[in-house]
Amino acid sequence: MSDQMSQDMSYPPPDRLRYAREAAGLHIAALAAALKVPVRKLEALEAGRYEELPDLTFARALASSVCRHLKVDAGPVLEQIPLGRQPALGDTDTAINAPFKQVEERAALPAVGWLRRPAVFVSLALLVGAAVLWWMPNLQLNLPESTGGHVTETVGTNRAVSSGGSAVTEQVEAPVTTTPLENPVAPAAENVATSVSGTVTEPSVAAAPVPATPELADSAPTPSASSMGEVAQASPSGSLLHIQATGDSWIEVVDGQGKTQVQRMLRRGDVLDFSSTPPYSVVVGRADGVSVTVRGQAFDTAPYARNSVARFQVK
Repeated sequence: MSDQMSQDMSYPPPDRLRYAREAAGLHIAALAAALKVPVRKLEALEAGRYEELPDLTFARALASSVCRHLKVDAGPVLEQIPLGRQPALGDTDTAINAPFKQVEERAALPAVGWLRRPAVFVSLALLVGAAVLWWMPNLQLNLPESTGGHVTETVGTNRAVSSGGSAVTEQVEAPVTTTPLENPVAPAAENVATSVSGTVTEPSVAAAPVPATPELADSAPTPSASSMGEVAQASPSGSLLHIQATGDSWIEVVDGQGKTQVQRMLRRGDVLDFSSTPPYSVVVGRADGVSVTVRGQAFDTAPYARNSVARFQVK
């Protein structure tokens, strides 16, 4: 610092700064008060005593502030103030070409190590759960179609008929085609159309004697009526409400006691009869796919249909 100040003393004082202040008619104390700096620092700046100031950068900044306040050009004034030594950031020969520290490469983890990480395990679990949630609705949609095929049952009927001390065994093997109910909420007793094509085989007469009283043993189960409603496929002549499906449709029937008699899908050819507990509240989806008969008379559902859904009552 002493060498720098000794070199600064060789510069002449910035008399242009003092001339500008005197030309403006401003006292040095008033200028110091306006710039909020001590008077001695302004006196040292005008006299060129740079050693009394913090450094040459402060001197040049103070001279610029004085010129700005006096509204004069600061260029000629700053030419009379030395620049001083420029600060060096470092030795350029070694600072720029300094090598970087090489980062040691991590050893690649095996695939098993990646799978053992909690984040990877949780991600795999979420993917499996999403796949299950996406697959389950498709399974439920395809389930009625996969289970709605024709079911072939073999009905074996053994009948022993005793006539004049002889026994004849008759076996009938018939494929029975049944249509499953798509909606298990409302079970209804429905006789399914059965096509029987079988071969009757008459074996030799049994050697054992048969009692005089004829016996009939039938192993084929007989369908029983459901306890929830009086739905049966029969002739519409003796029923109050007769519904026959001419296409795929949906139906809901509620009796006078507020009990749901039927709530299911209808296929072409299905027939439903109701007669015991009127009045009936009927809702038919796709009204053009059913034929309704009330007390033996054809009933038109078109006036009661809205968006192909018909709602009416039968009393």
